[in-house]
Amino acid sequence: MESIFLSHHFDDDVEPVVESFTRLIRSHDLEVIDGRRLQGQLVLAAVQKKIEKADAVVVFLSKRESGKTNDWVQQERIIAQTLGKPVIAIIEDGVANTAPFSGFETLQYHADDLVETLLQLSETIFGWKMELGEQVEAHLEPDDVVATVIENANLQGVVQYRFLKRRSWGEWQEAMVVPRPGGVSLLLNGVTRDSQMQIRVSTNNGTWNSAVVNRNLRILVS
Repeated sequence: MESIFLSHHFDDDVEPVVESFTRLIRSHDLEVIDGRRLQGQLVLAAVQKKIEKADAVVVFLSKRESGKTNDWVQQERIIAQTLGKPVIAIIEDGVANTAPFSGFETLQYHADDLVETLLQLSETIFGWKMELGEQVEAHLEPDDVVATVIENANLQGVVQYRFLKRRSWGEWQEAMVVPRPGGVSLLLNGVTRDSQMQIRVSTNNGTWNSAVVNRNLRILVS
């Protein structure tokens, strides 16, 4: 897990609360993404791209002068749930959690008890990180296989990995190959503390498989 999209309306009255949410997310070593700067792109398309990039979404539904929430925040919530992103909505007292969202988990925000909301949000983010994992860097060995990977770096699917979960294998996923001085590193997404995985290198010259490995991540294929 690398980033969270934080959806909120841009208003001076809520900026201090939003800043608290932002600092909390960053304290989990995650990037905070929002819809503030879109570089002149069409708003809906640009925001959707940002939500697609994020691993999860936090939505803050707050009161406005009229007593209603920002309709655009609700639209971002719809986009996130349509994309299948993990979403948690923080709802200020007095704001209705209307259909089609009434069946989803929410957190309550009380203006006089921000600390409790922050604690609950922190627990939610911790759970996401445990479930979604993180991106880790692995070192590939031995040298002859590394040389083969470098020679075929322009091809898709040369290096793949899969997870062993509950005694069954998941789908193969493509690893990002990063040339390093003296070797090759692999960037693997979704790695948790107890992950077990296998690496496969496939080229026209043959196929090499690693043993089942954990987060030690010195990958020897043979």
